[in-house]
Amino acid sequence: MVRSDVARRTVLGGLGALAMGSLVGCGNEASSSGGSAGGTAGSTTAVTYQLSWTHSVQFGGTYLAQDRALFRDLGLDVALAAGGPNVAGDANTVSGAALMNVSVADGVARSNAEGADLVIIGAQYQKSPVTILSLAEGPLQSPQDLVGRKIGVAGTDTPGLEAFLAINDLTQDQVEFVPSQYDPAVLTAGQVDGLYCFYNDLPVALAVQGIEGHSMLLADFGYDPMSQTYTVLRSSLEDEATRDQVIRLLRGDARGWQLYQDDPQAAAELAVQAYPDAGLDLKTQQEQATVQLDIMFSQATEQFGFGWFTDEQVQENLRLFELLGIEGATEQMWDRSILDEVYRDGPTA
Repeated sequence: MVRSDVARRTVLGGLGALAMGSLVGCGNEASSSGGSAGGTAGSTTAVTYQLSWTHSVQFGGTYLAQDRALFRDLGLDVALAAGGPNVAGDANTVSGAALMNVSVADGVARSNAEGADLVIIGAQYQKSPVTILSLAEGPLQSPQDLVGRKIGVAGTDTPGLEAFLAINDLTQDQVEFVPSQYDPAVLTAGQVDGLYCFYNDLPVALAVQGIEGHSMLLADFGYDPMSQTYTVLRSSLEDEATRDQVIRLLRGDARGWQLYQDDPQAAAELAVQAYPDAGLDLKTQQEQATVQLDIMFSQATEQFGFGWFTDEQVQENLRLFELLGIEGATEQMWDRSILDEVYRDGPTA
């Protein structure tokens, strides 16, 4: 059983809207941490929060939390560290460079298999964003539709596609894997019938171009690795002062995502304004902001709170690790006690 210090609630409730704070940015001063409800007046603790990818509205709720001083109100001076292809988020948490990072469950399991002791304390995505994107004129709507088709897939994603096929009683020789550099051009040019990608990324890019596509979420057919996980060191949960920082960081982030749910377009505008060097297109960010609501919020988040995960998801991911050839992972890789603390009084952080 995943550790949980508070009994799971059964009263349904919506994610409450928070009052909008003033547009105050985070400063640079730092001191010792305050209590879970907030820091000592005039003092903040500096922490680094490692994101999983480069800046975009994918992290819109976190941007809102920082912009509206939600972290600072909890006594934290949060530095948001961008991710990217050359950034090892889990490693930054292991080294102590970050207090918490956004990761993916199978990545955490691999890190632990190599000697880390990381723990997942929540998940931003209620469904994996992995999808097979096809054109509306030739939609791939079920796993069986992949038989005899060409599917573009990056080399690092091949194990995931193989696992998806196995879960659905298909074999790799029934589908032609076409090496892809995560570029929708191979799909629109007819070089492939489908493209392995993320629901809130390439499908959005096509839609903005006026090209109608069809997304088949692999999570709807049994392949659902826990994604955008809140990940920390186990030792951070065992040390009282550091655990307190983790609670406040997760609480502030959850409050930001609650604001995001009410107004995703505000997050899109903020992402473009706050990170001009990221080269973000407002229209694309606005579309992505709306699309990803589908995979970030669910009945579970309404009932228990943003970032929630279930024992069933844990067991499903452990079975998936076996298919992916990841050894050594157990239920102890997850800990729901921080979420229990954040949502002690109900599903609003």
